[in-house]
Amino acid sequence: MFAHLLEAAGGYTRLVTIAPELPGALELISRHDEVRFALGHTDADGDAFAAGIDAGARHVTHLYNAMPPLEHRRPGPVARALLDERVSVELIVDGIHLAPDAVRLAIRAAGPERVTFVTDASAAAGLGDGHYDVAGREIDVVDGAARLTGTTTLAGSTLTLAAAVERAVSQLGVPIADAVRMASTTPADRMGWTDRGRLVAGARAHLLALDDRGRLLRVLAAG
Repeated sequence: MFAHLLEAAGGYTRLVTIAPELPGALELISRHDEVRFALGHTDADGDAFAAGIDAGARHVTHLYNAMPPLEHRRPGPVARALLDERVSVELIVDGIHLAPDAVRLAIRAAGPERVTFVTDASAAAGLGDGHYDVAGREIDVVDGAARLTGTTTLAGSTLTLAAAVERAVSQLGVPIADAVRMASTTPADRMGWTDRGRLVAGARAHLLALDDRGRLLRVLAAG
């Protein structure tokens, strides 16, 4: 089935999120090197999560969210991900998915070289508050938070990556160089891309110009 999915994707598959506790997951991770695997959307305990890393997964999909919480007697996948230097971890820095100290803890533990900012944005991003049909699911956006209609379940976010950088710098006290790295260089490095995410000769000149508080000033496409 996985081979058929890769074929249907036409070569565009780069990163696949998988729950390591599912039957066959570890074998799937260890047998395929044409794509990168991330662990997430999981009910795994710490040991099952670590087994996924040992099998070859090197990334964690939106840390803290859609996985067992960090507890002092059952630290689970969150602690394993932060302590294992083999993996990078995603953070949704929108002020809704994560409390400020959860973000600070992850950055302090893993460092900017292992933390990547992501948006988890739905098609409602940038549209403002309202009621939307996104991929056949009804979503209500209220005060920037997207939830499945009639529930308290978060349905992705309305975050942009530039807004994540600004929030990290202006509200969480993250140094701007670290915030920019976590939104560009670190994710590029983790995906094995050397032609983006850095200011060097020969790299793609898709650039965002920011002020010293991380606010977006200008967008440059191809220079």
